Amino acid sequence: MRAGGYAGQVLYIDLTKEEIKKEPLDLDMARKFLGGFGLNCKFAWDLLDPTVDPYSPDNMIFMGMGPMVGTAAPASNKHSVMSKWPSTGTISPGTAGGDFGINVKLSGYDEVIIKGKAKKPVYIKINGDDVQICDASDLWGKDTYETTDMLWEKHGRHYSVIAMGTAGERLVNTTICLIDKCTSWGKGGLPAIMGSKNLKAFVAHGNKGIRVADPKRLIERTRMIQQRFESYPDRQKLLDLGTMDGFVFWADIHGMSMNNWTSRFPTEEAYRLYNTDYYLENINAGRISDPTCPMGCKDHVKVKKGEYTGTEAWVSSFYGRVVHMAARCQVGSYEKNVKAQEVFQRTGLCIHSYTALIDWAVELYERGILTKKDTGGVELKHDFETTMYLAEQADKHEGLGGILSQGYKKAIQDIGRGCERYAVHVKGMEPLYDPRINRLSSAEFNQVVNPRGAHAPQGASTLYMSKDADPKGYRDWLEDRGVPKEALKRIFPRSGYFNIARLCSYAEDWVAFMNSVGMGCLRGRVDNFFKGEDWSEAYSAVTGFETSLAELKTAIRRCYNLYKALNVRVGFSRKDDVFPDRWFEPLETIDRGTMVLCDYFGTPLSREDCEKLLDDYYDERGWDIQTGIPSEETLMEIDLQDVFRDLQKRGFME
Repeated sequence: MRAGGYAGQVLYIDLTKEEIKKEPLDLDMARKFLGGFGLNCKFAWDLLDPTVDPYSPDNMIFMGMGPMVGTAAPASNKHSVMSKWPSTGTISPGTAGGDFGINVKLSGYDEVIIKGKAKKPVYIKINGDDVQICDASDLWGKDTYETTDMLWEKHGRHYSVIAMGTAGERLVNTTICLIDKCTSWGKGGLPAIMGSKNLKAFVAHGNKGIRVADPKRLIERTRMIQQRFESYPDRQKLLDLGTMDGFVFWADIHGMSMNNWTSRFPTEEAYRLYNTDYYLENINAGRISDPTCPMGCKDHVKVKKGEYTGTEAWVSSFYGRVVHMAARCQVGSYEKNVKAQEVFQRTGLCIHSYTALIDWAVELYERGILTKKDTGGVELKHDFETTMYLAEQADKHEGLGGILSQGYKKAIQDIGRGCERYAVHVKGMEPLYDPRINRLSSAEFNQVVNPRGAHAPQGASTLYMSKDADPKGYRDWLEDRGVPKEALKRIFPRSGYFNIARLCSYAEDWVAFMNSVGMGCLRGRVDNFFKGEDWSEAYSAVTGFETSLAELKTAIRRCYNLYKALNVRVGFSRKDDVFPDRWFEPLETIDRGTMVLCDYFGTPLSREDCEKLLDDYYDERGWDIQTGIPSEETLMEIDLQDVFRDLQKRGFME
């Protein structure tokens, strides 16, 4: 029986040699590593030199489309990228929705691997069997919106476009690409890697179709899932507001850290500036959904009157963008927020990463570590003007803004003067959530142990921005997703309590699974409507590989351990899984008093307590507690003998 779900080819593009090759996908390998994120890990392990400089022509970009991508399964549009990021030095993934991965898959490719450096600016065109390296001289110097519009004008709107902005051309590594002007991809410096390769963009269109082994079975399961979404009483509200639906809850319960992690954005001020009624009337210009997504989290925002009238942007999860422009940079009004977002989107600056660096720089200025000599005579403040000034410098890669734009690791070296004491990051990447406000849930804990560095939550969707909920809900979530009984006993050792570190490992695996098969979403607005059996049923129906949920879980353990091993080879270990010092300082608030780092149940945590949680996490994963490296027993159990031998040969294991 021919496998369904997989297009069947790997596309290799060497920009230096101007060479394009196509090879059959090894289906045994695909089944072992699933696809998307998992196959990216496998190809990176086999092909990428862990010592490579991120800007070297020898650094590679791996794009993976999972077996569910291009099918009718709900939320089946997630595709993954992997490379060695310049901002952190980690070999790390990125995941996005949108149309691009679907079009690559429908062109006949499960994996696209790019290396080398072009002699002049180029873009890659993929249209079925027709793959070309095209001249991009007219695109160089254009922002993401301009580049996308020009490529649509040239090739047609049926093409999907990945574009980098002007910052990426200048090798700014706190940057992201945009897919079709909206979906962000490659946080950590994908545009800078592309810029180092003279690679401006990708365009893709495909119409080959994807074979499904058992279409009737897939349709039946899809209808069951869709009915759950449609029967949800507040579905229309979610569709109308997108992620802003949860703003009131998040601003109050989760809260927003400000002043470089020293205080909390006042709830009443958040309501005054960013209430949803004003958003719907004056800012929202339309809702956007990924193909096959039943809910959608993307927004078209546009200033309809007053200051900056006509300014517009297309963004993933508008709430997240509000948080970082509002709380970190304190830009003020909705209108200024949209204007700032437009500038960041066009240049390619990452709203998550660069706003954190601006926030840090303002504290350094207030403490006298940075002076007007460093800032070009400008007084740094938490305001719109400072944000725009530093963003302009970052885009041009000049001045203080240019120093900040290289991320924490390089900026700390360049600034010196003890600035590292006030830098809040993990492995060079800024956290998004403050565990003193929301307590230490799986999202907050994952920021410390994620091989990529502190990033968006890779945790249990039921623990996403929530606290004080009944632990039974989390047990139900884990049981439904096939977590073994013996593991549940370790996670829930007594009534009314759970161990967040042990729980987190299974939540991480679940997100990695979704990113490998290309189906699902880490947000509760989507994930909470799925059941564990949906995944094994849909995967079996699409591929024809009759696979249980337990077998899928083993496969994703293999993928995640390989992801960890990739970064062990680079030199990362337990020494890098560090809770930021500032989290152990009291956080002062206007309306909530003093807040300190607590576990999920409100018990204060010391650094020693957090180190014990790391012990539990490594133990649950089957990693060495002292080093945080996967053990020989674990690697052998999940059929990664070659990984063990490689790590042993390199001196990382005895």
